[in-house]
Amino acid sequence: MPTLIEEVQLWVYELIVINDPNQYITRAATHSSNKKSIRRKAFAIRPSKSFTLPRDRQLQREYGKGIVGKALNRTLRRERLSSSLYKKFDKLDNHRPYFTYWVSTVQVIVLIVSLALHGFAPVGFNRTKFTAFIQRADGTKEEVSFYENDNFWIGPRQNDLIHLGAMFSPCMRSDVKITQTISLDRQEENRTGCCISLDKSGCVQRSRLQCSETFSLFHKWSATKPSSTSRTSGPVCGEDPRTCKVPASVKPFQWPDDITKWPSCSRMLSVNYSRERMPHMTCRVLGRPCCIGRFGKCEIVSAEYCNYRRGTYHRNAFLCSQVNCLESSCGLVKFLNPTVPDQFYRFWISLFLHAGLLHLGVTLLFNLIILKDFEKMAGWLRISIIYVLSGIGGNIISGILLPYHPEIGPSGSNFGIVACLFVEVFQSWQILKRPVRAIGKLAVIVLVLFIFGLLPYVDNFSHFGGFIFGLFLAFAILPYVSFGKWDRRRKRLQIIISIFIVGGLFCAILFIFYRGRPFECKVCRYLNCIPFTDHFCKNLGQKLELF
Repeated sequence: MPTLIEEVQLWVYELIVINDPNQYITRAATHSSNKKSIRRKAFAIRPSKSFTLPRDRQLQREYGKGIVGKALNRTLRRERLSSSLYKKFDKLDNHRPYFTYWVSTVQVIVLIVSLALHGFAPVGFNRTKFTAFIQRADGTKEEVSFYENDNFWIGPRQNDLIHLGAMFSPCMRSDVKITQTISLDRQEENRTGCCISLDKSGCVQRSRLQCSETFSLFHKWSATKPSSTSRTSGPVCGEDPRTCKVPASVKPFQWPDDITKWPSCSRMLSVNYSRERMPHMTCRVLGRPCCIGRFGKCEIVSAEYCNYRRGTYHRNAFLCSQVNCLESSCGLVKFLNPTVPDQFYRFWISLFLHAGLLHLGVTLLFNLIILKDFEKMAGWLRISIIYVLSGIGGNIISGILLPYHPEIGPSGSNFGIVACLFVEVFQSWQILKRPVRAIGKLAVIVLVLFIFGLLPYVDNFSHFGGFIFGLFLAFAILPYVSFGKWDRRRKRLQIIISIFIVGGLFCAILFIFYRGRPFECKVCRYLNCIPFTDHFCKNLGQKLELF
């Protein structure tokens, strides 16, 4: 610890010698003709060679530069630095980067858990073909093939990432196109009947075209051939209103004459069914609803086929209309209203997810270099506000422009922190040498990062949105040093304007996200992912692809 005398020596040395000793000497020379003696006295009060600055002052972040400024050879104009400015710099707190360590730890744990639960997707830049002999719903075995996108980040599959909480608009709001597709599927399902194998091996719900006339019997009610209760819609393999105990089809709760509105029967009556009168109730049901893909495509298939396609098999349901495949594909907490997606918490949950090990490595590198450096100056509260709100803002803008693109990772948050680098230059413009060059260097870095955003699972629109929100949030809440009365007034006005802009932007984009009609931007796709190979950007959700 320095002694009291050394502390006084340090203060006087900074005040006179470091800041501007010539001014002191000039003023002193008016009272003394011996300028050399004054200079000797000024330098005589320097602290001893054995004296070192306290550790907290050694580690204090240099205002206007930081680790990025030092790396880019940013310099200060020493002639502008007065003793009063040094006092203001000293008043800036030197915080510990608690938020950086916390968010980095959470992101690592989340990826470890994700990989433990779902494993790795095929690694590469193209697609991987899977082929196997699988038993189909009609009881036959045949070779089945499907393609799956590779993940060059070395991480989980896309559908698994959505299930874990990736930002995905169809799980957060009603989508007109998906709703229309589901409505058309229901109309097709209403025209299906029970396809019963002639060898009595089982039955499956099929349309007339899907049911083989040679090996199967298509059992279907119609206006000319209704059921005993005058129903024309149906029947359904394994389910009948006449034989269901829970929920029972009794007045005034009779099941409608539309199988797509039938509930799933959980308990049957203990009666003997006649094969002639009710053949759909005496056969073994071979196929149940299976939800496949990120948009919840439903098929009546066997359990073996569903597991092979990594779908969700509903063994207690009989029809696709009895399950909510979109809810199954989204995962997490069930929708409050089964027909209305409402998982708004994906706005911030996705900030802790990563597409793989390489993706996490890039994030940790950013956190421990840039985020940590800024948190030392701003503190955990300010930096966490910028980080989270920038990420949320970027996710909303991404959801508006690319509604079917799953957003994974804190890219919007990172660009919000990058925007702070620009704000730091603007706020310390008066004391920087060549501030325009400093802005130019940062702009080149941002351009490189936007090029990096052309890779799959990285969203440039989230980058753009996060940068805009981070810019105004940084103006609003980052600590600053004023360089005079007018500069202080300008920066205070700047804070007020920035707060209103951030609030207005959030209100506007939330309204557009929830009330606006989803649209597909063809040009936007190429700003977000360039197809370097035939399947590099395919099936990434940049357009609605249910099949």
